[in-house]
Amino acid sequence: MERRKFVSNVGLTLVLACTAGMAACSKGGGGYGSSPDPGPGGGSARVTLNLTSDLTQVGDFRIANGVIVIRTGTGNTAAAFSALSSTCTHQGCTVSTFSKASGLIECNAPCGHGSRYTATGAVNTGPAAAALTPYSITVNGNMLTVS
Repeated sequence: MERRKFVSNVGLTLVLACTAGMAACSKGGGGYGSSPDPGPGGGSARVTLNLTSDLTQVGDFRIANGVIVIRTGTGNTAAAFSALSSTCTHQGCTVSTFSKASGLIECNAPCGHGSRYTATGAVNTGPAAAALTPYSITVNGNMLTVS
């Protein structure tokens, strides 16, 4: 086989292998950082809450489906809530609570390292160095949806 044909074949093989690899990676597979299954009915909602019974007082919070939702203000508008990833950026465990007294999201158990975040997701106290990922909130009547 001629050198030129050999190099051409190797190049074509590499292009095909890279294309196949990129296609496989783009299909998603439920790995770290992937979105949870939207559940019955499809759509992209991560969390849906009825505001007549959930998060009725400032400081109330819910942790579900990888999201912490906190009521930070009065009224049923998107601006009165914060929705963030509930995965601690330090060790990957789930944050444990939102303290009404301090206004901070705390990561105490099971990791026990004590990272704290503001209600907007910014790091307040380490060892975590990165903020929690924010999610979009929509409020339609008394229904809050995080996507």
